[in-house]
Order: sequence, then C-alpha cells, then structure tokens
Amino acid sequence: MKLSSGASFRLADVVTPEEHVRYVVVDADGSIVAPISGYLRYLDDTGKARNTLRVYGLGLAHFFAYLSEKSLDYRAAGVRARAGFVAWLKRPEQLRHLEAGKSVSQARSNTTINLYLTAVSGFYDYLFRTEQISKDPNDQLAGPHRNRPYKGFLHHAAPKVVTTNILAQAVPRRKRPTTISRDQVEQLWAACECRRDRALVRLIFETGLRPGEVLALWLEDVNIGELQIDVRDRGELVNLAEIKRPASERTLDVTQDLMNELLAYVSEAHTEAVETNHVFLVSHGPRRGQALRYEGLYSIFRRLENRTGLSLTPYVLRHTSLTILADDGWSPERLQVRAGHRHFQTTMDHYVHPSRVRLRQAWEASRAAMTFNAAQEQRERGQPSSGTDTC
Repeated sequence: MKLSSGASFRLADVVTPEEHVRYVVVDADGSIVAPISGYLRYLDDTGKARNTLRVYGLGLAHFFAYLSEKSLDYRAAGVRARAGFVAWLKRPEQLRHLEAGKSVSQARSNTTINLYLTAVSGFYDYLFRTEQISKDPNDQLAGPHRNRPYKGFLHHAAPKVVTTNILAQAVPRRKRPTTISRDQVEQLWAACECRRDRALVRLIFETGLRPGEVLALWLEDVNIGELQIDVRDRGELVNLAEIKRPASERTLDVTQDLMNELLAYVSEAHTEAVETNHVFLVSHGPRRGQALRYEGLYSIFRRLENRTGLSLTPYVLRHTSLTILADDGWSPERLQVRAGHRHFQTTMDHYVHPSRVRLRQAWEASRAAMTFNAAQEQRERGQPSSGTDTC
C-alpha cells in the first residue's frame, strides 16, 4: 500500500456495539487505515488501557502522515525513514518546508516522541508476527544497552543481549511529582462551594485515587461499616471512566471524617430522580443527576485553581497524598498497594525520595555516629585539636 502524496491522517473516535469508545485512524477521504485498525484492535483485545489506544493511534496517524508526505510505503520504511520521522516530529508543522538550518523550538517533547516511536515499533512487531511483512524492521533499530557496572540476576541464563532503540530520545530524569502542602490542601477544601466538591477533594487527598477511579466509584464501593473504599474493575463505564488496569483493584482504609463527608453529599444529591449509582454526579445543566465525566472533574479543579491561586489537577492531590504517606514512614510495598501501581519500581521512582528537611533531620539524628571519639572529647574539654598539619 503506497500512500498518495499530501494525504492527511487523523485519529477518529468510534463507538463499539458495547457502547465503548475506541479509536481508528482515517485518511483524507475518511477511509479507515486497515493496518492501523487491526493493530489497535489487537491492543484492545490484549487489555490495553483506552488512553494507551488513543496515544498509540495518534502516534501512528502522525507516522502515516509523514510517510505520505515523503511518498514512502509503510512496509518498506527502514532506519532512515524512522529517523526522518523523529526529525519530522521535532519540527513545527508550519516550518517543515522552510530552509534547512533555521533555528526553531522543538514542536514535541522527547517523552512524546518516544511514546510515538514505541507505538510505531509495536505496530511493526504486530505486522511481522501476523505475517503481513516478511522481516521485522525493528531489528535494524536494536542497539546494545548501555553498560552497567553490575550483572543482572541470572544474567547468564538470558536468551539474548538486552537492547534499546537507537532512535530513542534522551529524556531528563523524572522529577519528584508536583505536590502542595497540607495547609494548602485545607485551603483548597475550604474554597469548595458545595458538598460534592468538598467530598471530591477530601476523597482524592485521603485515598490518592486516580481521576478515572474517582469517576468509576459506585455507591456499593463505599463500605460504611468498615470505613473502606473499594476500587473495582468494571471496564469502561457510561461516563467513559475506568480504572487504569485490573491490577489496580484494591481496598483502601479511610477516616470517619471522609465517610461522613461522602454520606452528607450522597444523601443530598442522590434523590429518587437519579438513575445512576455512580457516586459523583453533575450538579447543574442538562446533564444534572448523571454521572460526572472527566471534563467535569477537571473543570472543578480549574475553578478551585482560580479561587486559590494554586497550581492544581487531580493528580497533584493524588501525588500529595502519597508523598505525605511516604514522608510519614510508609514502606514502598504499602505505598505500591495504596497507589494501585502494577510495578514496584513505579512507586520507588515517584515517591521514595526523602525531602531535604527529612534528610537534614536524619543527619542530625545520626551525626554523633559519624564523630571521632577523640575529637568529641577535646571539644567537651574546650581543647583545640592536637593534630599536626603536614599536608
């Protein structure tokens, strides 16, 4: 399949017979690009999150747009074509046809570019494994992994050398997640103008739930007697909410204050006219009484941001919750369960970073262990050091 020059490609939403939102890539004529559609359907069948499907579809839409612009066949796109795609992604669209050497700002971050490269590599792996192409072009991009000062566990039993994509872009080391102080959390809670918003703020702060998990919360997930919140995988719901993955299912202990806040809101909002059992509802407008959606949740935080002057998203509150627990001495294993992380390393990378204040406190507690006994005795007697400087 050779693409016509100048054709454009875009990501389009489709609704499945089960009323789930999924994605396809269409060309300038509105026709579905079959190879990409098959790959995205394969990812969906293997349980990839909807946001992953969207990002991969968007990356492949850009890739096919690039191939079209260069009049390249996707089945024959080798190293030079993939490297050209990286440069194409970096260059702002309006400047792609200007003279070479012009200094411009990079259009996309290296993190985004690496995500798109991962999507393209996965696409070619799928084509090769399903025998749609005879050779795996990813083999041309496999470079040796950077040297390590140690050997991994059972390294001698590894079937092949660990490799990396030679086109992958350098990404700055992940910084500690953005958080706010506990006083600012209380300021945020006080700025809420209705019970729903106060319950939302307290819930996310206390549990560290992700936005999708908050919106997927049902009334039966609130265990009043045990003071617990259950996070359950029900797939994609009518408000497009879903938990990140089945491995994120968990039960979270909460305070009586949070439970009282939720009960006060539910008793007020869930009237006989409400037909959904989602906990959080739209409070105004034509969708009043229906399940709150992502755009509604983020709109609440934008209003709170304007009222308080704080830089806010639901994730800032989630990160604040988990960071406070980490600073309070929670082990990484407990944090992993609380956060709903699939991989232990994710918890370590995000939250196991003691603050400068904590490091200072730890040093003050251990400083005596690092002091020479003779020097300590001399200080106690008020005597200067007797050592002779011969350096």
